Amino acid sequence: MSGLQRLGTSDIVAHNRAALAELKRAITLRPNRFSLVLARCNYSRLQRLMVDHLQTYTPLVERSLPTHVTTLLQALTLPLDSPLPSALMVTGLEQLENAAAVFKAANLGRNAFPQALPFPVVLWVSDRTLAVLNRHAPDFKSFAAAPIPFEYPPGELIDSLHASANDLFATMLSLGDSSPHPAEATDFQPGSTLRTELEFALADIAQTHATLGSELKASLDFLKGRDAFSRSDLDVARYHFEQSLNYWQKSTRAHPPTSPPLTPPPPTPRQKQAVLLFYLGATCRSQAILQRVVYDRMLHKAESYFTACLRIFRDLGEPDLVGKFIHALAEVQQKLGAWTALARTAQEGLTLHRQDPIRLARNHGYLAEVALAQGDAATAKTNAERALNILAIAGAVTIGSASEPDTDSSRSALAMANQYQRGWYLFLLGRVYIAQVQPEAATTLLEAAYTYTDPNTDLPLYRSILQTLQQQYYQQKKYRAAFGVKLKQRQVDTRFKLRAFIGASEIQPQEPLRGSGEGSSQALLATEIQSSGRQADVDALTDRLEQARYPLVIIHGPSGVGKSSILYAGLMPALAKSFPEGRSTLAVLVKGYRDWPDEVNQALARALQQVSETDGIPPAAPIDPIDLSDRLKRFTEQSYRQIVLIFDQFEEFFVDAVELTQRRDFYAFLLDCLNTPYIKVVLSLREDYLHHLLEIERGFDLDILNNDILSREYRYYLGNFKATDAKFLIRRLTDDAHFYLETALIDQLVADLSTPIGEVRPIELQVVGAQLQRQEINTLAEYLDLGNSPKETLVQNFLGTVVDDCGAENADLARLVLYLLTDIDRDSRPYRPQRSREDIEEEIKLRGAVYQADQLDLVLDILVGSGLVFLLPDIPIDRYQLVHDYLVSYARREPPARLLSKLRRSRALG
Repeated sequence: MSGLQRLGTSDIVAHNRAALAELKRAITLRPNRFSLVLARCNYSRLQRLMVDHLQTYTPLVERSLPTHVTTLLQALTLPLDSPLPSALMVTGLEQLENAAAVFKAANLGRNAFPQALPFPVVLWVSDRTLAVLNRHAPDFKSFAAAPIPFEYPPGELIDSLHASANDLFATMLSLGDSSPHPAEATDFQPGSTLRTELEFALADIAQTHATLGSELKASLDFLKGRDAFSRSDLDVARYHFEQSLNYWQKSTRAHPPTSPPLTPPPPTPRQKQAVLLFYLGATCRSQAILQRVVYDRMLHKAESYFTACLRIFRDLGEPDLVGKFIHALAEVQQKLGAWTALARTAQEGLTLHRQDPIRLARNHGYLAEVALAQGDAATAKTNAERALNILAIAGAVTIGSASEPDTDSSRSALAMANQYQRGWYLFLLGRVYIAQVQPEAATTLLEAAYTYTDPNTDLPLYRSILQTLQQQYYQQKKYRAAFGVKLKQRQVDTRFKLRAFIGASEIQPQEPLRGSGEGSSQALLATEIQSSGRQADVDALTDRLEQARYPLVIIHGPSGVGKSSILYAGLMPALAKSFPEGRSTLAVLVKGYRDWPDEVNQALARALQQVSETDGIPPAAPIDPIDLSDRLKRFTEQSYRQIVLIFDQFEEFFVDAVELTQRRDFYAFLLDCLNTPYIKVVLSLREDYLHHLLEIERGFDLDILNNDILSREYRYYLGNFKATDAKFLIRRLTDDAHFYLETALIDQLVADLSTPIGEVRPIELQVVGAQLQRQEINTLAEYLDLGNSPKETLVQNFLGTVVDDCGAENADLARLVLYLLTDIDRDSRPYRPQRSREDIEEEIKLRGAVYQADQLDLVLDILVGSGLVFLLPDIPIDRYQLVHDYLVSYARREPPARLLSKLRRSRALG
């Protein structure tokens, strides 16, 4: 912090004289023997001053740790030929990438330190690092006495806060309208060294009961507002920005002269007002994007704030600052469709940005937007191409001037333009070619625009590109490509909580979004599980499987409550982070039962492949149940893991394993697993098949389960939602997605969804809710306009949407395939048979329908991708199955005879 450099070194040393004396005494007390000394210091410069001071009096060795250290002892061990130091000073602990793991390892190996390090070791720690040390290495820390504190004088801390506050405003002024982006102003982001030290300084000042003063509080309000803005807590952000703005609007005094005067001078109150007006505008702009019901109103407020910001800079006679902030106003005018105003703003930008090629290119982008809106494709093309050319020239100039002093800032600006604007310019050019009816050229440009756009940096643009690209693929009858883009749209909408309901599909693991960072797919799954209303069930199941008293968990419930989704997308990711008795957990998901030993063996191989391990299990090798039990037991012993075998849709076991001998082999295997430590079993099945498990008690000793397999101790019921819970869930999900429904609509919807006993099936809620959002129905009147049975209409429309994704010429084939994946059993219950592709082809041919093989490929791919149909990998052949019994009646609405006649007619026309 620049302010921390004002006080002289001698003054700071004098303030810490007692602490320095104590540290010197601790170092010299036990020479040539290991001892651990903790020096507590929250400021990097203060730490540097103290270490340098000590080295002038004592021959110390300093070891600054790199960020990627994995074991502390290895990092501190000196080469064999090195002379022993009087003490070892260890710095850099605050920057460790995984301090908790480093300290855990030190705690486990604490007894090796005295022999390996026969000299005093001084660890320089901040309060934050000290807390991690206390938590994860209490035994190792017990080597040391109480930490020795090093501190700044209180007056210096207050001066440093003022200097840092001015640095913050100056940084925002220099960055202009790019300052809210996460990649900018990194020194002021939460978790940075500067921000951490600011927080320490505030805490230290609070302990001395010193007064911060109104000016400093106003600056801190700005910092708090930026933090809230970065985490999209926009109401809190607006409050802090307004509080700060109120102070600076009242503060007209100039800063008192400093001795010597600061260069450059700190920002003036008027400049700070302008910065805060800009951030208030940025907050309103974000609220407009996230809350569509207030879109226009918040954009107009943003426009007024940005206009006021620019007015201050114009009054101050600072055209450079006008140029740095003017594009915020242009962006809002673009969103409002204020084309005349946007044209004026962009034309002014052309004058302001003559020496700034990156911003100059943006002006041409806005002019292209205006031309497209006015139907002038030729002018739009000229401006879009000019924007791309300016970027290309700027890139060539930057690369060619590597020795110039401003190269770093130029490269940063160019990188920002490539990240934030290049995709937009390509999108504009793609829209030009759409207007000029050149679909192939438009598609090529849209594909390029997609590669240059990141949803984390410009979500509206990313979604617009995907929507336009999907439409182009579909119009060109590239249905598979169009559907692939649609899945990307669904993924991004889910991740950013723009999608309230997940529809009929079982939640599937998805590829992380480009630029989203490691682990984002796990976060996506967590979002969808929360959207299904089942997070509490996932937590409860994980807790059970971490306890030795539960060797078996039986999940049971009616069809459509989300059992498979919970297992696949909730429980398995949760178990990956579960460490019972210090063991990691390997979750093995089994979904087929025709040859169950091979299914288990294959599932185990897949699970090991995902964690990059192998114990020699060949995926395709036939295996005996006894050998399989032995392998699982050896694996738990050798790998220090717990295995959780998860059998999904276990009711199908009783259909596939027709012979009692087949079932008895599985029961013996199950019992071996239950009696083996660190092997757990989860059976998930429909509740109307629950009684079949009693067969296991006949002929097998279930002492491990107290001879009661259906005891409440081992069962976990997963049921429908109560009506009141369904209302609460709908309100929470739609509010999170900013898709606001009338209370009257929610009441009517839950009434229509409720069974006679007042329960709501989760699958039905998700399907109907997803279609409500797709059709943008949020009032009771719009819902009732659907007809006498609005709920049934929505479900049928939901299926129709998937069928439409297959294309008009494939729609009847898609409906027929859905029909063939349904049946009614002899008890008149809806039934979902598992059929192979050959089964489906045979059924279609028996009915005399004519189709092409690639048509069926396309239909099956889209039905599976949409989540309406399961693809069940099997050997020697894969099988397909409708996702829920609930959808059987809807899939059977149109008789096959009518579908066949339509298919024949469409072929004849073709």
